[in-house]
Amino acid sequence: MTTIFLADGENHVRAALSLLIKYQPEMLIAGEAENAENLLAQVCANPPNVILLDWKLPGIRPQKLVQTLRTFCVKTQIVVISVKPEHEKAAKELGLDGFISKQLPPEQFIDALQGVISRRLL
Repeated sequence: MTTIFLADGENHVRAALSLLIKYQPEMLIAGEAENAENLLAQVCANPPNVILLDWKLPGIRPQKLVQTLRTFCVKTQIVVISVKPEHEKAAKELGLDGFISKQLPPEQFIDALQGVISRRLL
């Protein structure tokens, strides 16, 4: 079972992702946060397998947030989610584990997420 933490500043995005992931038998929602402070408070003590991280999550600059997450969630895969394709380059530059567009249809979003997760298993 892969635990996934949803970190997005928009309630409707978190709700949609949560609903989508709940239908995946091999995935479990570990928690949700609407800002960086709530994310850190929840995942530092109990890191999930994967964090779906909105690049524009309110609270802390993405670079600083990623640095902090890498310190406390060493084995956690961090996957940036965004509607802006240019955020993929920034995510790669920071060495993050993946990028998924929020604009993908549900099936493609799940396929992309499963692809990132399976890379860790190799």
